[in-house]
Amino acid sequence: MSEAPAVEAPTGRPAIEDLATAKALSALRLPLIGLPLAAVVFAVPAVWLIVAGGGWIGIAVLAIAALAFVVTSVLALVITGFWIGPAGRLLRAEPWRAASVKVYRPSKGFPRARLVVKEAYGKSLSILAPALPWAAQQILARTSKIWLVGPDDKGWVAIRSTGLALPLGQARVSTTDLSTGYEITVDQPDPARASLASGDAVLAKVIAAPRKRSRTDMVAPVVLLAFAGFVVVDLLQRGVKAGQVGLAIGVFVGTLVIAGFFAWRLYKALYWAKVDKLLSAGPWNAVAVELPEPTRVGRETVTMQATFADGRTVPVKLTRAGHAIRANVAATGKLWVAGIPGEGKQMVAGIPGYPFLSRADFGS
Repeated sequence: MSEAPAVEAPTGRPAIEDLATAKALSALRLPLIGLPLAAVVFAVPAVWLIVAGGGWIGIAVLAIAALAFVVTSVLALVITGFWIGPAGRLLRAEPWRAASVKVYRPSKGFPRARLVVKEAYGKSLSILAPALPWAAQQILARTSKIWLVGPDDKGWVAIRSTGLALPLGQARVSTTDLSTGYEITVDQPDPARASLASGDAVLAKVIAAPRKRSRTDMVAPVVLLAFAGFVVVDLLQRGVKAGQVGLAIGVFVGTLVIAGFFAWRLYKALYWAKVDKLLSAGPWNAVAVELPEPTRVGRETVTMQATFADGRTVPVKLTRAGHAIRANVAATGKLWVAGIPGEGKQMVAGIPGYPFLSRADFGS
């Protein structure tokens, strides 16, 4: 099996000093702040309407929205809230350390991921990771490698996978034997050898939902645009009377909004159709590139020099590439593309066996 090289966690400094780790911790804190605030935003006008004797429909809508945000706030607190404080302290105090891992699931009950971690000095830890995404489970099982900090005195642990597929995950040490279920099966042990990049099991499953949604989401804007078009035509045929100027303006503005909505959905559908075509251009191939280590987390358009096997160099641009793919390219010096790289080609870039995707435009 030939695993594609991927970026690893830095181990020589406190884990929080890593850009991806710090950003992931901040992102996990946001729901704990934003969801309660959203509940207050809806609850306050609901109470005001009740006091003012407002209509029951408005009160019901606002109350239901506030209740929904309260419920999601409680869920966020249960899932993440008790872990995030101890995790922050661990990440500030300890560096990431590597260990080997096996991934299990219980044979019955809620399918929470169970990790059996063996550290370099021989100690084994049984760790529960209830919020571990499927893609991260596959990558941990396939690479048999994990990074962690902790545990603290209450058993809290922070974990991370190879390649930034999971930049930061929550877990807790368990005193019970977690290997009593079944070890998960790796869907594709050697994704770099898939006959087509579109056959990459991890990537295909991760993009399946947005790809399908790009087609089904066209239905609503098409119906709305057809209805709006009918209304506009009917209004023009009847003529706009003096008392209908406001109505006519509202109809035209609404039609423009619907047309913009339709254009956006059409763009997404065409984007995914093009991605499907480019992913089917061939298997994953690596080309040597030079890219500095990212200095900020977020999407960026970057240009680098690619060196082909025959020694030719051409510029290649990654359009709005995420931090994870840029960090992997910078760390490994390899850019993986679907098909045979060449001058003037527009291609799809990613990493075999990882849930990353970007557009790569080769110059000449």
